[in-house]
Amino acid sequence: MPIFDITAPDGKQYEIEGATAEGALAALQKHLGGAPAQLAAPQAAPQMEAAPTYDAMGVPNQGQAMQPVQASMSYGDQMAKVGAALDKGARLVANGATFGLADKFAGGMDALTGTAPSYDAGVKQQRAQTEAIRTANPGAAAATEAAGGLLGGVGLLKSGITLAGRVGTGMLPRVLGYGAEGAAYGAAHGAGNTYSDKAGDYVEAAKTGATTGAMIGGGLPLLGSAAGGLYRTGAAFLGPRVEGASRGASAMLRGAAQADEQGMRALPAMGPEAMLVDAGPAMKGLGQGAGTGTGQGRTDLVTALQTRDAGTAPRILRALDENLGSSPLPSRVESHLSGDRAYMGQEYEAVLDGARAVNTQPLADALEATVVNLRGPAQQAVKRVRGMLDIPGAPGNLDPHPRALLSTRNAIDGMLEGEVNPQVIRELTFARQAVDGELARAVPGIKAVDAPIAEAHRQSSALQRGSQVLDTGKTAIRPADLASEMQLGALPQGEMVGPSAAPVRLRQGTRAELDRLVGTNANDLNVLERKIGTPQDWNSEKLGTIFGEGPRDRIVKSLMDNRTFRQSYQDIVQNSQTAQRVESAAAMRGAEGGNIPHDTTLTGIGFKALNAVAKAISGASNAKTKDEIGQILASQGPAVQRIARSLLESAKATGENSRAINRVLSSPYWISATAPASGRKPTR
Repeated sequence: MPIFDITAPDGKQYEIEGATAEGALAALQKHLGGAPAQLAAPQAAPQMEAAPTYDAMGVPNQGQAMQPVQASMSYGDQMAKVGAALDKGARLVANGATFGLADKFAGGMDALTGTAPSYDAGVKQQRAQTEAIRTANPGAAAATEAAGGLLGGVGLLKSGITLAGRVGTGMLPRVLGYGAEGAAYGAAHGAGNTYSDKAGDYVEAAKTGATTGAMIGGGLPLLGSAAGGLYRTGAAFLGPRVEGASRGASAMLRGAAQADEQGMRALPAMGPEAMLVDAGPAMKGLGQGAGTGTGQGRTDLVTALQTRDAGTAPRILRALDENLGSSPLPSRVESHLSGDRAYMGQEYEAVLDGARAVNTQPLADALEATVVNLRGPAQQAVKRVRGMLDIPGAPGNLDPHPRALLSTRNAIDGMLEGEVNPQVIRELTFARQAVDGELARAVPGIKAVDAPIAEAHRQSSALQRGSQVLDTGKTAIRPADLASEMQLGALPQGEMVGPSAAPVRLRQGTRAELDRLVGTNANDLNVLERKIGTPQDWNSEKLGTIFGEGPRDRIVKSLMDNRTFRQSYQDIVQNSQTAQRVESAAAMRGAEGGNIPHDTTLTGIGFKALNAVAKAISGASNAKTKDEIGQILASQGPAVQRIARSLLESAKATGENSRAINRVLSSPYWISATAPASGRKPTR
């Protein structure tokens, strides 16, 4: 039956099948409600021509077959067809990029140029053309319009008009931010694609579009995280095997390495004693599971941890020696200083032999005047000093010999040692200065003997002070005060030339105190951490002043590493986390409810899935899996470094790819790309 081309009043072309032209025209008019239509020429039957035929091998034979004659299209017709396709694409892209307002803008332009009798007629005409394109090819039209929405959204994001790009990296803020932006795009597209005379229709369309847009936008971060986590899980099982381990054990080690990637990278800095179980909770969870086995793997792991823990104190002491030097014995240092003072004291006899008699009457009068105005212990102390100036057994008779004056000064020094009353200390200090001044006048050269002996006394005091630097409580030395003491302590006093050795003795006293602390607290590293390992504490600052910040930091690092070693030993060997050990063992044997420890980050999402797969792989041979993992986790030194590098290379590639998948799938650009579809509403 022939097909007739008929033009409707609105210019649209219709292809109507009918026995006659009049019948086809009548059918269309009935369809259009009686509107007149113009009949075009009937569609002619295709022309046919003869063409050669070919056998199965593609060789021409003697037969011929009839086939339609292919009508050639002129270049102009081809370009017109390309132009029409581009025009349709541009129309859809514009609608997607302008929240559905392109048809309304074009309709307004038609009304202004006279192409349409009114704005409403122009908009309806433009809308009809857009809908015709969508109806003819809905899939391509939706993709093209989404591309337009993507272009519009990218423009807004690059202009800074965005919420999703400003919410940070947290999952909840991203879900809320992406959802809010998706709701805004969906609402705009919903209202923009609504054609109605009722304001309520626009509100309803915007609400529907906002709801859909919020669901799409808020789901993007979740989709990216889930896809990245699933990729991590798959990569854990599809990667290369770990040396000496089956595929199931290798998969679990790779999965744990991915979860503890940061800790795995820190293992080389922890020294040759580091083990994989020190990397983080996931690796430690495998160690706890392997620790419940009965094979050689458990024996190797437990033995390695016990041996390492027994060497905790020697390791810390070795770190102290390497960074601060060997520890002196304070008793030997003080004995050496006492011997120096005794030897140098012999020089007093030489200078006293040529000394003249001393008139101590003015000194005695000054002390008596002071006694009159004092009361209590201070008065008693000054009275004692005044009595020392007399000849023994003859009160009131002053001793003129310089040796008596020197003995008085030494006696005052003895009285000052251990005195805590500030008034007594003040008065005794004044009295000593007076006696010392009289000696300097009466005995030439005595100050040259005093200087090295006084320096030895300063060094003894600094040695004792060093043992108190790390004290806590009300007697704690403030860091600023210690810094001043170190600076002033280096200045020479009296007739000494060159810097004093008092800061050196203070450093020796502190170094010996560190040695004592480690020796008495090796089994309680928490005490050591509170004493020297807290960066914000005064003691840490004071250690930096005494030994330098570099050595101090290396000591603290060694202490923290050994605390990690101790924690691994306690968690795996001493059964301090029974519940976690049971769960880890259950996960390795494929039991119900067993879970390898994981976090709640993107890595954790993948590790949750890893649990389920691990059960299936290791369930049939849990004892073998435990044994393999236990032997690998017991590795130390070059072996563990080699295994860690291999796992890290796999984890690095997996992490980069996982993050790339997450970034692509959770990009805020997709919000604007899906908004045209989420916000589209039918014409009212």
